Amino acid sequence: MIGYLVRSAFPERWFRIHSLPESKRYPRNKKDWKILLERHNQIITDILGNAANVLLITGSYHFNDNHDFINEDHVALKKYAFTEITDVNLYKLNQQNYDDGQIFRPLFTKVFWNANQYNAILKAVADDQIRFFLLSIEKNVIIAPYDGGIDFIMKDTETRDFYKSKYKEWLSITKIGY
Repeated sequence: MIGYLVRSAFPERWFRIHSLPESKRYPRNKKDWKILLERHNQIITDILGNAANVLLITGSYHFNDNHDFINEDHVALKKYAFTEITDVNLYKLNQQNYDDGQIFRPLFTKVFWNANQYNAILKAVADDQIRFFLLSIEKNVIIAPYDGGIDFIMKDTETRDFYKSKYKEWLSITKIGY
């Protein structure tokens, strides 16, 4: 997904948690899956609340007429009716990482966040099968799970600092600024 571009645009409002203790990237057993889903549901629900109105945003990459990553075809996303948005020219956004002609086709649907209702798509992200993010206009937050954790863009630095402190045990243990 193009989430890293958002993270770069709002570094003062961004923070990241890891899905598993000791920044372990991938779940290896049922215990790891339980921890991952508990963490993701807990922090997302804490930030959004239950029954929160959000946009679930995914999309597909097109590299020179090849469909590289088409999320909406994944079984975990089939039940949602997505609306297509105008293509994003990735080359115009970031010429260092993309070639001319590479595009991202965003798709969105309105959903209501409820804890444990989205476990199938959270698991698919953790398995690096799909990408998506949640956008809450009401809370002014972006929540972008990835295979290893969740990136958050909060409404301001104070809100970011509050949640970063509250979930400090889940932050990266690396020294690279994440």
